[in-house]
Amino acid sequence: MADLLVEAMANLDRNAVLDNVEKEIKRGTDPLKIIESLSQGLKIVGDLYDKKEYFLAELITAGDVFQNAFQKIKPALEKKGLRTQVRGKIVIGTVRGDLHDIGKNIVTTMLVSSGFYVEDLGVDVPAEKFIEAIKKTDANILAMSALLTVALEAAKETIKLLEKENLRNRVKVICGGAAFDENTAKRIGADAYGKDPLDAVKICQKLLR
Repeated sequence: MADLLVEAMANLDRNAVLDNVEKEIKRGTDPLKIIESLSQGLKIVGDLYDKKEYFLAELITAGDVFQNAFQKIKPALEKKGLRTQVRGKIVIGTVRGDLHDIGKNIVTTMLVSSGFYVEDLGVDVPAEKFIEAIKKTDANILAMSALLTVALEAAKETIKLLEKENLRNRVKVICGGAAFDENTAKRIGADAYGKDPLDAVKICQKLLR
């Protein structure tokens, strides 16, 4: 099963992935083993993306296939009282003034598949809503996305409010999207900049070490 599922995921073969997942669930295969195979396939997708053999469209497809597969696995996880290991808690959203979410959605999917708990607040998120979610979830990381440069001020305001609420010392901040680069992220006070979804996942893993 493992090899077939890994290969299907790596090849972005939606039907083969879902068919194999359903077969393994019926066989009583440990749902965590199924997720592990899917994650291995996603890693291959990531490697191909790094090599520029896959592009943004393939990442979007991979995220969508994984999410569909996970929905089939979820009942088996709950039935056995199993949960994927949570590496950390992340609050993510597109900042106030920006309605773009494709990149954010890919990052969210990749983070979830990598074992993070993710609270996705959607788009046009004001600073106060980010802070509220961080307090509610006790998140370790705040991830902000922006495509439009006009939204940079909102990202800066969010970090300032994080400091005002005495949360900055325990919450790491990562930014991503076309509005940011390394220098911009540093200028507004973020801890890191993710140049693409895979880079964002790797950085989040490092931030919690």
